[in-house]
Amino acid sequence: MNIKIKVMKRLFLLVALSSFVAFSAFSQGTEGKQKKDVKELLPKAGDFALVIDAAPFLDYAADLVSFDGGVPAISPDFQSFRQDIMGKYFLEDDFAIRGRLTVGTNNFNNYYYIDDDVQVLAGDPDARTVDVWKQRESLYEFAGGVEKRIGKARVQGYVGAEVFFGFSNEKNTYQYGNPITEANTWPSATPMNGGINLAAPERTLYTKTTGGPGKPGNNFEYGLRGIVGVDFFITKNIAIGGEIALEARGLNGAKQKAIVEFWDVNQVTTKEVLVSPGNTALTIANVPVTSLSVSFFF
Repeated sequence: MNIKIKVMKRLFLLVALSSFVAFSAFSQGTEGKQKKDVKELLPKAGDFALVIDAAPFLDYAADLVSFDGGVPAISPDFQSFRQDIMGKYFLEDDFAIRGRLTVGTNNFNNYYYIDDDVQVLAGDPDARTVDVWKQRESLYEFAGGVEKRIGKARVQGYVGAEVFFGFSNEKNTYQYGNPITEANTWPSATPMNGGINLAAPERTLYTKTTGGPGKPGNNFEYGLRGIVGVDFFITKNIAIGGEIALEARGLNGAKQKAIVEFWDVNQVTTKEVLVSPGNTALTIANVPVTSLSVSFFF
């Protein structure tokens, strides 16, 4: 799904949630007794909170109402997802330290019809075979920070900051319906992943990040994030909330290598080639990071 569409969906849901909780707080917080009762809902020094990201399920709900232009809803299969799990410990009633673990994966298989060279040559112009592009990507991110709570109503805001670091890796595999043979040394094949899999006379079988000969490799990411958030306390132990964050993120990219195949005189040969020596990047406040969550307080 396009990143901008995801951000728009999250912002839409965050605005809707904020409007709802603000209205609820206004309608329920006008009497002194109610205010006293609400105060008992709020976290106290020594409390611990477990925060679960609700984004996979809310993305599905947004698809149900065709928020992103009529794209049909697909049930969350967790083959491609990003999940945040956070813990908070309150040193004071309005001040907490926080730790976050993010686990992400992006796994998919794309299938493409391509002419079946052998059958087309045999007289069937409509014969097709299938090429496949498989991607396996994973992300692990760790963060620590602080937050300052603002307000004593059922709706409680907070501001905070955190530092983070993480690791990611990626592997792309390409499978071809038409094999390389002596009679057909450059068979029909689909340009996949932007066409990087084809560079005559070679075609790529897979690419992956690497730390050196025979060693796995990871991209290393790190940065600083500023956070503004809000929680709506349903009960003393449960709150729903959302965050908007801006971050500065650095990247030290791992090397990338590929295995390619080609016809070499009288046989199919494979070899390893270096695709990229690695790269570095720094992005600052590029896209707001949004999240919607459910918190459990103990």
